[in-house]
Amino acid sequence: MLAALVVSLAAPAAAQAHRVNLAAPAQFDVAVAQVRYAVPHGRRPALRLALAGPTGLDYVAVALPRHQPKHAVVALVAVVNRRPRGSQAPDLAQVLLSTRPSRAMRAPTVTQATNVLAAKPASAPAACALGSLTVGDLRFALRAGAAPPGFGARSTIVQALNAACGRAIAASFLQAVTPPAPKAPYPPPPSPCPPCPPFPPGKPTIICPTPAPAACPDPA
Repeated sequence: MLAALVVSLAAPAAAQAHRVNLAAPAQFDVAVAQVRYAVPHGRRPALRLALAGPTGLDYVAVALPRHQPKHAVVALVAVVNRRPRGSQAPDLAQVLLSTRPSRAMRAPTVTQATNVLAAKPASAPAACALGSLTVGDLRFALRAGAAPPGFGARSTIVQALNAACGRAIAASFLQAVTPPAPKAPYPPPPSPCPPCPPFPPGKPTIICPTPAPAACPDPA
């Protein structure tokens, strides 16, 4: 009985999944978030991430920095609103993720900046402390939805983080997320001749204006 009790006490606690709620961005904008587990001692756990709800027309990208901060394991999330111009589909209010570390951990701390293209956040998000990242600094974890043309999961996160931290972002990313409004059609060229006067009864009808003459033919 004592041996069984010792084994039971020594057995590791089962890993628990945690729900992460992220505020979704407005149309043609981006949100970026950091999901941070504190690891006060021992090795960092492996981290599994999955969607826990619909993404609508949003694109969701998740990656983990290859060089993690001390005593923590961090995941970065970017959400891009991909609702096309003119679409009346409703935007999502939030995007739900599920995280599960490989061993029992306290719930993660989640910090987020939303609509980072429209305005720089009032204060730098916690993820900015990771410094300027490149695609090679990130390890892919998850993606869902239609990506901005020319950008994958990791490059989307890099650009979103740059925008949130006040760093330069690629013009091509802005164009991919915020496509230019269609140009209004050009007005038709002015008529080369003034309107024709009414024709007397019995006279042949002449269509006016004609493209070639500089003036309207005289019906008289």
